[in-house]
Amino acid sequence: MIAYILRRIVLAIPVMIGILFLTFLLSRLIPGDPCRAMLGEKATKAVCDAFIERTGLNQPIPVQFVYYFGRAVTGDLGESLRFGRPVTDMLMERLPVTIELALLSLLVATIVGMTLGVVAAYWQNSPIDAITMIFANLGVSVPIFVLGLLAAYLFAVAFKDTPFALPPSGRLQPGLIVQTIPEAWGMENLSGPPRTLLDFLSQMYIVNGILTLNWKVAGDAARHLILPVIVLATVPMSIIARMTRSSLLEVMTLDYMRTARSKGLNERHVVFRHAMRNSLLPVVTVVGLSLGGLLSGAVLTETIFGLTGVGRTLFDAITSRDYIVIQGFTLVIAFIYVFVNLLVDLSYAVLDPRIRLS
Repeated sequence: MIAYILRRIVLAIPVMIGILFLTFLLSRLIPGDPCRAMLGEKATKAVCDAFIERTGLNQPIPVQFVYYFGRAVTGDLGESLRFGRPVTDMLMERLPVTIELALLSLLVATIVGMTLGVVAAYWQNSPIDAITMIFANLGVSVPIFVLGLLAAYLFAVAFKDTPFALPPSGRLQPGLIVQTIPEAWGMENLSGPPRTLLDFLSQMYIVNGILTLNWKVAGDAARHLILPVIVLATVPMSIIARMTRSSLLEVMTLDYMRTARSKGLNERHVVFRHAMRNSLLPVVTVVGLSLGGLLSGAVLTETIFGLTGVGRTLFDAITSRDYIVIQGFTLVIAFIYVFVNLLVDLSYAVLDPRIRLS
């Protein structure tokens, strides 16, 4: 298995280089003047010329790519043209927001989706099957921005001053103080990768609250995430539910399933003991692909609920032609996507003993 992992890592290198090149090229094809997008339409030619020279945009495209590639290899993703801040610092602030949202959404989507799929397959061609699939298909039938606005209005306005009221935006209530994990643990002098990791986890407020035993922060952060998590989970939930149902129905027609039934095992035991594990391979694939989609496609959810994460930052960077942010954020998302695909492939060997990774 170690040899397989090393081979996959080596094969991922040209993939990342290709993604870096395509992102660099496509970001340069965005129409419009970056100076006007950053400094406004009233910026003079002299100001724009100074801006272009300062940011290196006056260099030939190949020279810009070689310079950016050399810095990216060392972990330097450059500075934002719009904010003048290192992209790595922006990632440290905004990537945890999206990861927290995406992981919780995927957890909800997986639990609810697989439950609906199993129920629909167990009572195939019955009213229960039809009702569960109708409920599951609502996720792909209603656009996210419509569902998000309806949920925000319902729980923030219609249910206001009731026990069901939920905050429509933000991550924490105003005035709530959040300590970083190193500060709470008395490790202010910690440096290097451990400090970077703890600072990264500190931006995940639920994780932060749990690790620092600040249950008020953890509870309030979880309460603020209820609506965006439910809204974002609807699309992958529908896909997971349908994939679970179809995969389980296919497995239940195989010979070894008939053998299990002929031995006198009840249907529930046959489904959950013999069929479920063998039907998980396509479901795991969908779950892994859904995580990558949630990381990069949360722009609508983050915008509706006022969350400054990766999706919203990428949208703002595209509209303002902030090339450096587009390239850096896309590269990190691609890296996460490749890593998740590796985990999915490794899970195949765990779920199906017939698969050997070599």
